[in-house]
Amino acid sequence: MRKKQLILIFLINSIIAFAYYFDNKDAHYSELSSDIQNIIPVAQKFDNPQLFQKDLYLNSLENVKYYTPFYIQTLRFIAKFTEYNYVQAINVLGFLCHLLFGILWFFVLFRFVSSFWVSLFISIVVRGVVWLPGLEMWGISDLWTIMPRTVYISLLPLPFIILSQNFKNIVLSSFLIGLIFNFHPITGLGGILLFLSLLLLYSRFFKEKYSFSITTFIMALCCVFIGMLPFILTYFGRTTSTLTYDPSVFDEFFRLRIPSYFNNPLQFLEKWIAPRTLLFLVPLIGYLYLGRKNQIHSKISKLLLVLASIAIVLPLLSIPIERFINNLFNVNFRMSFQLIRIQKVAIIPGFFALAYLLKIGLSKLSFLKNRYSLIFSMYVVLLVFSNSQILSFIPFISDDISKSILPQNLSLLSGKTDNELDIDRMSQFIIENTKETDVLCGSHIYRGATRRSVVFDGKSSSMLIEGNPKQFIEWQQRQQTISNLNSIDEVVSYLKRFDVDYYITRNVNVPANLVHKEGSIFLYKL
Repeated sequence: MRKKQLILIFLINSIIAFAYYFDNKDAHYSELSSDIQNIIPVAQKFDNPQLFQKDLYLNSLENVKYYTPFYIQTLRFIAKFTEYNYVQAINVLGFLCHLLFGILWFFVLFRFVSSFWVSLFISIVVRGVVWLPGLEMWGISDLWTIMPRTVYISLLPLPFIILSQNFKNIVLSSFLIGLIFNFHPITGLGGILLFLSLLLLYSRFFKEKYSFSITTFIMALCCVFIGMLPFILTYFGRTTSTLTYDPSVFDEFFRLRIPSYFNNPLQFLEKWIAPRTLLFLVPLIGYLYLGRKNQIHSKISKLLLVLASIAIVLPLLSIPIERFINNLFNVNFRMSFQLIRIQKVAIIPGFFALAYLLKIGLSKLSFLKNRYSLIFSMYVVLLVFSNSQILSFIPFISDDISKSILPQNLSLLSGKTDNELDIDRMSQFIIENTKETDVLCGSHIYRGATRRSVVFDGKSSSMLIEGNPKQFIEWQQRQQTISNLNSIDEVVSYLKRFDVDYYITRNVNVPANLVHKEGSIFLYKL
């Protein structure tokens, strides 16, 4: 690789990273995803354990200590430099992730595909947001995407870049794949599954060049496990499978909170039969067909297909295995609904298959040989206009996978604007006019935005499924009670039983003192 090409790699990714950072310098709390809005209060609780004393799930730190410690502690460290403005802490983390994401994915693609322009193109494509089964997503874009899984996939290429037949590199890469698992254990297990499968299968498919002894593989497993230890010790030290509640009641309430297909392998598998996911599975078949006459390509295409199959099939088995263990030992492990989400890493072999397909295709089109830079430049121009109505009829370019790659300040004719919402203004009013010890009933957004306890919001109850299942049942019972009340007067009376000080709602007929209004949102003092 030439020096100019290296400079281009760093320049492109630096421009994207800085553009996103400056685009979000005045971002509001409402621009974050609900996952991040659940995480920030956990960090705030660690900062000040006196906060959220009567909160739905943050009344005790013990309920959340199991939750992605690496991400939360990294966020807390960054927040020290942003005066504990967690929106800007996310923005700084996003800058680092955008920079690492593009650079590391380029180098891992280039290492295996050995084509500069193809690797550069796919390293841009891989940034795009893709919606996957199990309410999952892939990619990196605006602030709302800077979740634990995004930090993880930003770092995921690193162990594969280091990996080689050298024993020291195997040890180091194995430890790293285990260590970065701590940023998002669900996606992390998928990365480990691909890593270990590649260790075993690569020597199988290319035994004339590569070989790994059983001793080396066992050592790799040990290194992976050592890297995983921080989360393993935290999770199993902070959660319990012991039954101190009625499991049938838990299952009933669990089904009300989590979609049924998370407990049904076949239903979950059906979710893969969709255009946006087939886009990544079809290249595997296409590469298998086009590469069949070339020995190297034939082996690589089969390897990628096997890796994708492993990533899809093995997570499905977690559901029946967990049921068997729970029934056999009369316990209640609650992990399979998370483990099945590992499937999302199945699109990674699809990205590599697409890269190899492009390499084969470009090698056969000799008239394009000296025009790769021009083609790439045309693609970047399309990305700049991808949010405009002009290109809305073009598949792929008009989809999220392309529209989400560049920030608004690098997009032309997008028509999108960042506006402060009523909920942001209401949050600011609450901060300035209420006490930190006051209890709110309203959206989960108000918890982190105002640093106040919030009760009865539905989104955050999922934090209790693993952290405190008994409290999860109690919350669901309370939720059923309030849902069955016949009048707003009964609702207000019921809220007072939980020491609610302020009720935030769009209802105009609340029998309480109206304190403030922002648009259609009303703040009542109970």
